[in-house]
Amino acid sequence: MHNKNKLQIALAQISPKLADVEANLELIHSYIDKAIQQKADIIIFPELSLTGYSVKDAVFDVAISDSDERLNPLLEASRKISICVGIVELTDNFEAKNSDLFLEDGRIIAKHRKVYLPTYGVYEEKRYFTPGNRFRAFDSKYGRFGMLICEDMWHPSSTAILALDGAHIIFVNSAGILRGVHEKDKPENIQIWENLNRTSAHLFTSYFVFCNRVGVEDGLMFWGGSEIIDPHGKQIVKAPYFEESLLLAEIDWLKLKHARIHTTYLSDERIDIVTEELQRIAKTTKEY
Repeated sequence: MHNKNKLQIALAQISPKLADVEANLELIHSYIDKAIQQKADIIIFPELSLTGYSVKDAVFDVAISDSDERLNPLLEASRKISICVGIVELTDNFEAKNSDLFLEDGRIIAKHRKVYLPTYGVYEEKRYFTPGNRFRAFDSKYGRFGMLICEDMWHPSSTAILALDGAHIIFVNSAGILRGVHEKDKPENIQIWENLNRTSAHLFTSYFVFCNRVGVEDGLMFWGGSEIIDPHGKQIVKAPYFEESLLLAEIDWLKLKHARIHTTYLSDERIDIVTEELQRIAKTTKEY
């Protein structure tokens, strides 16, 4: 872990333009410049921040590979600030993945490909993307981190794997769509997301950095409300709903140490039992 006791993280709650990679790169760089000026160590952008969400049949028009020259300015910027950004990734097998890249010191140090692709209601991601197949924590110069993309978060096993793999901070990039508007209370899906962030941070004694996009796209409204939750399940900072914003917050490693010493949910986990029982269930499921 980095010798700094505290870490400055910037939440870039942006509204990308649909299928306009060049415009979105310009927007992303403007937020990076602001975050550097404010001395942030890491900046996180929403899901598919380079392309917009509803790319549909344009998916291969906006897909980029790791070697795409358009990433070079971002790689250069990562020498001054670590960057977590969402892209449509074109793989060597010419598949399109909904992916996150973590850029640091001029290179891609980690990648996460969205495992759970929602295809229900207004969602139809499996029509256009190929799912990822793993969850892995990774080492940054600042600590050990994990990445999840939106729907991944709704499967508790995803978070459990990253936490048990040693992640101290879990970055969650999202394109959360507004559903179920009520006159008085906040929409139900926003309440559920916020409860999920707090519960997960507390149960897995990890920092949760949730960055959700804003804007309207193809009739869909994205609600923002990005936030950082500490390992005790308490909110550190909260971005506004429905507005673009750049928000900075401080991560205190001593708070993580305190949480893991005094709340031993994670260290008490019986991985052997969980593994054995899941293997039993998987075998039973295959029999049917």
